[in-house]
Amino acid sequence: MNKKKIKIATAIVVALGLGFIFYNQTIPDEYVPDDNEIALHIQFDINEDIGLLVYDYRANGHEYSGGTSNADGSLIKHDSDIIAALKKEELHSSADTVELSIQFRIITEYVAPNYENIYPDDITKYIEPVSWEAHFGESYFITITGDKANGYEAVLN
Repeated sequence: MNKKKIKIATAIVVALGLGFIFYNQTIPDEYVPDDNEIALHIQFDINEDIGLLVYDYRANGHEYSGGTSNADGSLIKHDSDIIAALKKEELHSSADTVELSIQFRIITEYVAPNYENIYPDDITKYIEPVSWEAHFGESYFITITGDKANGYEAVLN
Protein backbone atom coordinates (compact mmCIF):
# COMPACT_ATOMS: atom_id res chain seq x y z
CA MET A 1 0.00 0.00 0.00
CA ASN A 2 2.85 2.42 0.80
CA LYS A 3 4.49 1.74 -2.59
CA LYS A 4 1.25 2.63 -4.34
CA LYS A 5 1.03 5.96 -2.46
CA ILE A 6 4.65 6.72 -3.28
CA LYS A 7 4.05 6.04 -6.99
CA ILE A 8 0.96 8.27 -7.00
CA ALA A 9 2.80 11.05 -5.17
CA THR A 10 5.73 10.76 -7.58
CA ALA A 11 3.38 10.90 -10.58
CA ILE A 12 1.71 14.02 -9.19
CA VAL A 13 5.07 15.72 -8.58
CA VAL A 14 6.25 14.88 -12.12
CA ALA A 15 2.96 16.13 -13.63
CA LEU A 16 3.17 19.39 -11.67
CA GLY A 17 6.81 19.86 -12.67
CA LEU A 18 6.06 19.30 -16.35
CA GLY A 19 3.08 21.65 -16.11
CA PHE A 20 5.26 24.35 -14.55
CA ILE A 21 7.90 23.97 -17.29
CA PHE A 22 5.22 24.11 -20.02
CA TYR A 23 3.65 27.22 -18.45
CA ASN A 24 6.99 29.07 -18.23
CA GLN A 25 7.82 28.29 -21.85
CA THR A 26 4.45 29.21 -23.35
CA ILE A 27 3.64 32.28 -21.25
CA PRO A 28 6.71 34.52 -20.98
CA ASP A 29 7.17 36.80 -18.02
CA GLU A 30 6.24 40.33 -18.96
CA TYR A 31 7.89 43.23 -17.24
CA VAL A 32 5.30 45.51 -15.67
CA PRO A 33 6.64 49.00 -14.94
CA ASP A 34 6.12 50.73 -11.61
CA ASP A 35 4.10 53.95 -11.55
CA ASN A 36 7.37 55.92 -11.55
CA GLU A 37 8.96 54.34 -14.62
CA ILE A 38 8.58 53.85 -18.34
CA ALA A 39 9.35 50.38 -19.73
CA LEU A 40 10.84 50.08 -23.20
CA HIS A 41 10.53 46.63 -24.77
CA ILE A 42 13.06 46.65 -27.59
CA GLN A 43 12.57 43.70 -29.93
CA PHE A 44 15.28 42.87 -32.47
CA ASP A 45 14.25 41.52 -35.85
CA ILE A 46 17.64 42.05 -37.48
CA ASN A 47 19.76 39.89 -39.75
CA GLU A 48 22.84 39.45 -37.58
CA ASP A 49 23.94 39.46 -33.96
CA ILE A 50 25.40 42.73 -32.67
CA GLY A 51 27.93 43.89 -30.08
CA LEU A 52 26.06 46.59 -28.15
CA LEU A 53 22.86 48.59 -28.25
CA VAL A 54 23.26 52.23 -27.23
CA TYR A 55 20.32 54.57 -26.76
CA ASP A 56 20.70 58.32 -26.59
CA TYR A 57 17.49 59.93 -25.40
CA ARG A 58 16.00 63.27 -24.60
CA ALA A 59 13.28 63.70 -21.98
CA ASN A 60 11.69 67.13 -21.55
CA GLY A 61 14.79 68.79 -22.97
CA HIS A 62 17.38 66.88 -20.89
CA GLU A 63 19.81 64.54 -22.66
CA TYR A 64 20.75 61.07 -21.41
CA SER A 65 22.52 58.00 -22.72
CA GLY A 66 22.38 54.32 -21.86
CA GLY A 67 22.94 50.98 -23.42
CA THR A 68 23.17 47.27 -23.07
CA SER A 69 25.58 44.47 -23.85
CA ASN A 70 26.16 40.92 -22.71
CA ALA A 71 28.33 40.84 -19.57
CA ASP A 72 30.26 37.84 -20.87
CA GLY A 73 31.31 39.69 -24.04
CA SER A 74 29.17 37.59 -26.35
CA LEU A 75 27.10 39.17 -29.11
CA ILE A 76 23.47 40.18 -28.54
CA LYS A 77 21.29 37.79 -30.53
CA HIS A 78 19.51 39.05 -33.65
CA ASP A 79 16.09 38.16 -32.19
CA SER A 80 16.62 39.42 -28.63
CA ASP A 81 14.01 41.23 -26.56
CA ILE A 82 15.61 43.86 -24.35
CA ILE A 83 13.82 45.75 -21.61
CA ALA A 84 15.02 49.17 -20.49
CA ALA A 85 13.33 51.00 -17.62
CA LEU A 86 13.50 54.78 -17.43
CA LYS A 87 12.79 56.05 -13.92
CA LYS A 88 10.99 59.31 -13.16
CA GLU A 89 13.69 60.47 -10.73
CA GLU A 90 16.45 59.86 -13.28
CA LEU A 91 14.50 61.88 -15.86
CA HIS A 92 14.02 64.73 -13.36
CA SER A 93 10.29 64.76 -13.99
CA SER A 94 7.44 65.44 -11.62
CA ALA A 95 4.71 65.09 -14.27
CA ASP A 96 2.82 61.95 -15.28
CA THR A 97 4.12 62.19 -18.85
CA VAL A 98 7.35 63.13 -20.56
CA GLU A 99 8.23 64.11 -24.12
CA LEU A 100 10.62 61.33 -25.06
CA SER A 101 12.89 61.01 -28.09
CA ILE A 102 15.26 58.06 -28.48
CA GLN A 103 18.00 57.52 -31.03
CA PHE A 104 19.42 54.01 -31.05
CA ARG A 105 22.95 53.16 -32.10
CA ILE A 106 23.93 49.65 -33.12
CA ILE A 107 27.55 48.80 -32.34
CA THR A 108 28.07 45.98 -34.83
CA GLU A 109 31.00 44.32 -33.03
CA TYR A 110 31.54 43.69 -29.36
CA VAL A 111 33.72 46.26 -27.65
CA ALA A 112 33.98 46.87 -23.93
CA PRO A 113 31.22 49.29 -22.87
CA ASN A 114 32.29 52.68 -21.56
CA TYR A 115 30.48 55.37 -19.58
CA GLU A 116 30.91 57.95 -22.33
CA ASN A 117 29.18 55.68 -24.90
CA ILE A 118 31.81 56.63 -27.48
CA TYR A 119 32.61 53.89 -29.99
CA PRO A 120 34.51 53.70 -33.30
CA ASP A 121 32.59 55.21 -36.24
CA ASP A 122 33.30 52.24 -38.51
CA ILE A 123 31.29 49.88 -36.27
CA THR A 124 28.56 52.36 -35.25
CA LYS A 125 25.23 52.45 -37.11
CA TYR A 126 22.80 55.25 -36.22
CA ILE A 127 19.03 54.79 -36.37
CA GLU A 128 16.59 57.65 -36.97
CA PRO A 129 15.07 58.82 -33.64
CA VAL A 130 11.66 57.73 -32.39
CA SER A 131 9.63 60.35 -30.47
CA TRP A 132 6.37 60.32 -28.49
CA GLU A 133 4.68 61.45 -25.30
CA ALA A 134 5.40 58.68 -22.81
CA HIS A 135 3.31 58.02 -19.70
CA PHE A 136 4.92 56.79 -16.50
CA GLY A 137 3.63 53.36 -15.52
CA GLU A 138 3.30 52.32 -19.18
CA SER A 139 5.19 49.95 -21.48
CA TYR A 140 6.19 50.85 -25.02
CA PHE A 141 7.23 48.38 -27.69
CA ILE A 142 9.90 49.25 -30.23
CA THR A 143 10.99 46.92 -33.02
CA ILE A 144 14.41 47.30 -34.62
CA THR A 145 14.84 45.79 -38.08
CA GLY A 146 17.55 45.77 -40.73
CA ASP A 147 21.18 44.81 -41.07
CA LYS A 148 24.72 46.17 -41.06
CA ALA A 149 24.91 46.53 -44.85
CA ASN A 150 21.59 48.32 -45.42
CA GLY A 151 21.06 50.10 -42.13
CA TYR A 152 18.57 49.71 -39.31
CA GLU A 153 15.15 51.13 -38.52
CA ALA A 154 13.31 51.53 -35.21
CA VAL A 155 9.50 51.58 -35.14
CA LEU A 156 7.29 52.37 -32.14
CA ASN A 157 4.51 49.77 -32.18
